[in-house]
Amino acid sequence: MGTYKSKQYLFVLLKVIVVIAALGFIYFRIKSQGSIFWLDFKAQLLSSRLFTIQNILLVIGLSVLNWVFEALKWQVLAKKIKNSTFSESAKQVLMAHTSSIFTPFKMGEYGAKTLFFDKKQAKKVVFLNFLGNMAQLCATLVFGIVGLFFFIKWNFPQWLLLYSFFVGLGFLLFFIGKRWTAFRNLKIKGFSLQKITNFVKSIPTNDQLKVLTFSFLRYVFFSFQFCFLLSLLTSVSWVAVLPLVFTMYLLSSALPVLQLFDFAVKGGIAVLVFSAIPAQIVVLTAFIMWFLNAMIPALAGSWFVLSFDTKKLLKPVR
Repeated sequence: MGTYKSKQYLFVLLKVIVVIAALGFIYFRIKSQGSIFWLDFKAQLLSSRLFTIQNILLVIGLSVLNWVFEALKWQVLAKKIKNSTFSESAKQVLMAHTSSIFTPFKMGEYGAKTLFFDKKQAKKVVFLNFLGNMAQLCATLVFGIVGLFFFIKWNFPQWLLLYSFFVGLGFLLFFIGKRWTAFRNLKIKGFSLQKITNFVKSIPTNDQLKVLTFSFLRYVFFSFQFCFLLSLLTSVSWVAVLPLVFTMYLLSSALPVLQLFDFAVKGGIAVLVFSAIPAQIVVLTAFIMWFLNAMIPALAGSWFVLSFDTKKLLKPVR
């Protein structure tokens, strides 16, 4: 009994630590920007076209859709283990997000999602979550390759042919290399390509298409949101800006940053990519995106962390 109670208190303590860490990082991240930043930030926002009912609703609605499709994606993947409602899936996604905001590559969400399933299913849950992230990465790569093409074409045209060659070579090696044993044994985050392929094949084709569709829709929504926010803060050409947004997300996806520092990293890359737009406006846009799509969901997920029932975690594996 003493051991049971000790474990129960430990889980409660861990939940509180997760929430305090999440809230603390959010607070200090915002506070660290300094008073000068906030004065400029406020002035820039007040002079923009953001503060109209229609624009505010649209911006918030895009963030909601972003997480709606993430929850739908996880609902489809998780049903390979057990069926769940949309609300259950949303709860799992938000709680996992809160647990991952101070871990690189969102590693914390892998462990958090296993808490909702039987312990013996933990490896399968981790693998399903990995596939969901890979589907999202696929969308980033597809759009990013196109965006980087135009970025190079506009800024470094002398490298365009070489870039096209390496992209074509990469696709060729991928499709041909699938026959090579060494290629099939190549590991991504501990999973061999052969194991990934076999597991994907075990998922119904219809579900695979749904996961990819939800991933691409998420990408479309938050890319549109970035462009829309940027257009509210300054006059921009969407045709010129969209490829740069794709490039920014591609470059930032390669960095193992914490979610809490995502704003700084994406802001820094965006300043580099959007060289024709004032840096302050680019940073403000990145900050709003970070706050709406990372920090607000983390706050919502904090409630689920605190209300999570830890009793089932104390049960032995059978």
